[in-house]
Amino acid sequence: MSRRALLTTSGLSAAALALSSCAKGNGSAGAAAGGGSNIVTSASWEDGVGDLLKGAIADAWSKKSGKKIQAQASVSFDDYQTRFRTLLAGGAPPDVMRLNDDFLGEISGKKLSKDLAPYFKKSGLNKDDFFPIFTWSDLPSGQRGLVVAQQVRVLYYNKTMFQKENVPLPPTDWVADHWTWDDFLSAAKSLTKGTSQYGASIYQDTGYEEIWSRNNGGEGTYSPDGKKFTLADPKGVEAIQWVADLTNKYHVQPKWGDVTPDQAVERMFVAGKLGMMLATSSDIAYYNENVKDFEWDLAPIPAKVNQYQQGSVVLYIIPEKGKNPDAAWDYLNFAIGPDGGRFIAEAGVSVPVNKKAAESLKSPGKYPAHIDLLSSGADHNKIVNYTTAGSAAVSLFRPQLQRVYTGDLTAAKALGGIRAQVEQALAAG
Repeated sequence: MSRRALLTTSGLSAAALALSSCAKGNGSAGAAAGGGSNIVTSASWEDGVGDLLKGAIADAWSKKSGKKIQAQASVSFDDYQTRFRTLLAGGAPPDVMRLNDDFLGEISGKKLSKDLAPYFKKSGLNKDDFFPIFTWSDLPSGQRGLVVAQQVRVLYYNKTMFQKENVPLPPTDWVADHWTWDDFLSAAKSLTKGTSQYGASIYQDTGYEEIWSRNNGGEGTYSPDGKKFTLADPKGVEAIQWVADLTNKYHVQPKWGDVTPDQAVERMFVAGKLGMMLATSSDIAYYNENVKDFEWDLAPIPAKVNQYQQGSVVLYIIPEKGKNPDAAWDYLNFAIGPDGGRFIAEAGVSVPVNKKAAESLKSPGKYPAHIDLLSSGADHNKIVNYTTAGSAAVSLFRPQLQRVYTGDLTAAKALGGIRAQVEQALAAG
């Protein structure tokens, strides 16, 4: 899958459902074009944050502005990835659209989304009121997207299993003390019981490519100018090999074939057969609903040279051909403010980009006890460097990474062998 979060929100807690219950009745599949100055049309895929944007947040904005949101019926993430291009290419796209952050460079480069810089200037927004990820969409082609929230990547861990195996618990804040790569591996070894119980699984979520290479001191997947495939640099190669070694050398991670079926890792965790896993905060509601037999919590990403996480960005655009851009901006501006953002925080599945709103962050259920780890994680975010050819690049190198996971190739051979093709694609993009 092209998105960087392999798993989507599989369910919402009762609290989140209450906030978004009106969303299902707001939309119709045919609502695409702008419906007049008092109607803002929107499109998104189906998940918790999208439901809040077209539900509770839309209703609050409507009461404030006197305008209404007319949302298309939500579809699955995969279906939307096909549909959004058709909507943008049409003569009357929705006024507001959710966008997979992988495609912002491409869409911005083609100027299919409106440059929001004039709106930013007119609104007098203070960037100090927002987490650093807020400025991520400020690209060479303009400020052509708006970050509303981020789904922070963390480690979910089975607290009951840690206690049963007498393994020291991970820290409860974003600190490196006693939580390095070596500490993580030591914990995973102690938690592993043959093939019946594994210590960790961190490679089913593709965000790991950026996380471990960055934390090993590298530049991440791509160079800052988006033209070099820096995952193939020594620091990136070393990080990828370390992840693969968790399976093939240390045997603390399930085999690649065991984690690829749909929801395989989720089922392992719920069944109490997995000690730790890498995932985004969007999964919190799912585990609150489905974990019945043990305590679980969140832990920060282990540190090496650095201690970053790579958050999945909740991103919206105003299409260049949209009919009602001023009202669309007013709606999005409300969504990133303290009032709109509070709905996201109180649902407990993402961190709103507004720092004041993030103070309302709370768990949608009994767990996790340390959901405030998400706010500090938002301050430790490093996003993938900008490139206009992300889709072409991942289609080349991820199949080779799978051969590393299975032990067919070393990371050096796999990444070194594909580097020239990936950089040719980056240059062409």
